Amino acid sequence: MVGREKIREHAEAVKCHHPAHHDEAGAAELGHSALVAPPTFLAVFGYTAQSAFFEDANIGIKDEKIVQVDQAFKYIRPVRSGDTLYCDVYVDSIRRSFGTDIIVIKNIITNDKGEFVTESYTTLAGRAEDDGEEGGFN
Repeated sequence: MVGREKIREHAEAVKCHHPAHHDEAGAAELGHSALVAPPTFLAVFGYTAQSAFFEDANIGIKDEKIVQVDQAFKYIRPVRSGDTLYCDVYVDSIRRSFGTDIIVIKNIITNDKGEFVTESYTTLAGRAEDDGEEGGFN
C-alpha cells in the first residue's frame, strides 16, 4: 500500500515541492482524494519487481556489469496514498549486438481495482559472456 509519508519523503528527496505531494488540501484542490505521488515514485517499486523477476527466472544479473541505456514511461492514472499496487514484469525483447546483450523489460503496474496505472520499458545492456569471463546477465 502506498503510504502518505512515503510520498512526502520521496517528494522531498527529489525536490518536488508541489503541494499535491505534501498536503491533502493541495491534492484536493486538483480533484484528488489523497496525496499524489511524483512521477518518479514508482522507480524503486519497478526496480524491486524487476530484481524479483530476474531471481525467479534464475537469471543472474550483475549490477556492476549492467548499464541502463533507456527508460520510457506511460502514465495512465496518478498514484495516490492508500493505493495498493501490483507490478507484472515481462521480457519485451532480447538481442545481442557487438558482444553486448540488450534486454528490454516491460513493467505493467495496476491497482487493486485492476486499473492500469503505469506502463514502463527499461532497456538494460551488459557485456555478453566471453572466454570464460562472466557477463552482465548469466
